[in-house]
Amino acid sequence: MKKTLILGGGIGGIVAANVLKKAVGSSMQVTVVDRQENHYYNSSFPLLLIGERKPKQLTRELKQLERKKIEILHGEVKKLDLSRHRVIIDRGVIDYDYLIISLGVEYHPETVPGFSEFALNAYDFNGVIKINQKLNNFSSGQIVLFISSLPYKCPPAPYEIMFLLNQFFRQRGIRHKVKLTLVTPDFSPEPLAPPKVGQKLRKMLAQKGIELITEVKILQVEENVLILDHGVRIPADLMLGIAPHWTPEVLRNTDLVDKNGYVEVDRQTMETSYPGVYTIGDAAAVRLPVIGSYAPRAGVFAHAQAKVVARNIALLARGARPEYRYDGKGFCVMNTGFGRGCYSRVQYYKKPSPHITLQRPTRPAYLIKAAFEKYWLKCWL
Repeated sequence: MKKTLILGGGIGGIVAANVLKKAVGSSMQVTVVDRQENHYYNSSFPLLLIGERKPKQLTRELKQLERKKIEILHGEVKKLDLSRHRVIIDRGVIDYDYLIISLGVEYHPETVPGFSEFALNAYDFNGVIKINQKLNNFSSGQIVLFISSLPYKCPPAPYEIMFLLNQFFRQRGIRHKVKLTLVTPDFSPEPLAPPKVGQKLRKMLAQKGIELITEVKILQVEENVLILDHGVRIPADLMLGIAPHWTPEVLRNTDLVDKNGYVEVDRQTMETSYPGVYTIGDAAAVRLPVIGSYAPRAGVFAHAQAKVVARNIALLARGARPEYRYDGKGFCVMNTGFGRGCYSRVQYYKKPSPHITLQRPTRPAYLIKAAFEKYWLKCWL
């Protein structure tokens, strides 16, 4: 029996396990390793932040995959012994025929002085729950959301958070008492998109009274103050941050990664320099044609990459040539508040530059996002 080992129980790992097991059935052992017992649906964290979702609505036990004959192991990945086709975890050694790395990224707030003491991480499940508790007792003052460094996953998410904060305080009738500020190192919202997309987002923020500060470097967080380069100080009564993203140390200790710590892959097959070893999702260094920069990372892309990899492994296991290719396409819906959303279509591999569209806020777009959440949690877990 062939063995496929999947490291990580996020979106990429779950989709890969499902697709592969469905394709190969009992002829292959499919094992998912994750240090956590639960999967958290990150795409709806902004709704959790303002109280429109409860933690249990976005939480599923990974062991539910066992109903589909997928083996689940809870453990910490300690070492990748790629030349010997094995992975060392804290529970022992696991060998494999095919390996899918979907370990994602880790948040490192400690690398920004004062972050851990004075800010809450808006991308972390427990951090989001704490933010919601703070918001329920917030009556007036300034809320600052800052992006610590580049790159960060899901580029629309910080803007979605701000739009939903605007909704939250308007519904409470105190929006006029709350100032909302978003601080980013990017020169523009959605910097890889055509300028008109960034301009559209800037206009939407301005219309809702949300301040946007771009092209800055975050130096330090102090109590009630965000310190930027050039001596700029931004006061805040509540500080929300997106912590620096790092790939896990276990990946950075291999020869798979580039100088930034991301795993180099073939951008069409997601295969690494080791045959039969693939990396998908946030840890993958997917390079864009012509411009050469990283493609932005988000769950929708991990989902698509997982399907390609799983289908190609199924073909390889049957002695056939892999024929599926990742095309860099995806879509996104950004909640803009009050039951509306902006539908965005992405084609990252289009030459000479990525093709990204952003439609005006509509009710159908919001409903698409709400329906996709229910579909994903029901069908894949």
